[in-house]
Amino acid sequence: MKQKTERRQQDQGFSIKARIASASFAFNGLVTMLIEQHNARVHFVATLVVVALGMLTGLESVEWIMVCLAITMVWMAEAFNTALESLADAAVPETHPLIAKSKDVAAAGVLIAAVFSLVVAAWAFWPF
Repeated sequence: MKQKTERRQQDQGFSIKARIASASFAFNGLVTMLIEQHNARVHFVATLVVVALGMLTGLESVEWIMVCLAITMVWMAEAFNTALESLADAAVPETHPLIAKSKDVAAAGVLIAAVFSLVVAAWAFWPF
């Protein structure tokens, strides 16, 4: 872990090499989330299904924009939730009521985004 932190600190200046390294760290985070988080895999399958349905039903531009925004919002919420849970587990490995509360609130953020995405899907696909 220390090595990764040192590597990131060395890439402080703006350069193409530093931007590529930064994108690589972000991509590694996405892969980690997909491997370690069951809900991220559920979101991945849901994303594929919604995009396929959008292509099959011929969504209009505004509908595509709303669907893509909803998908993005769910993925961002899941990423923030995963990051918070990982950081909390590293900082306080034992059970603590404030850590549990923060994890619950972060999970609520994912739930809010998911419910919003269902509303958007109903609007975009009903009646198709």
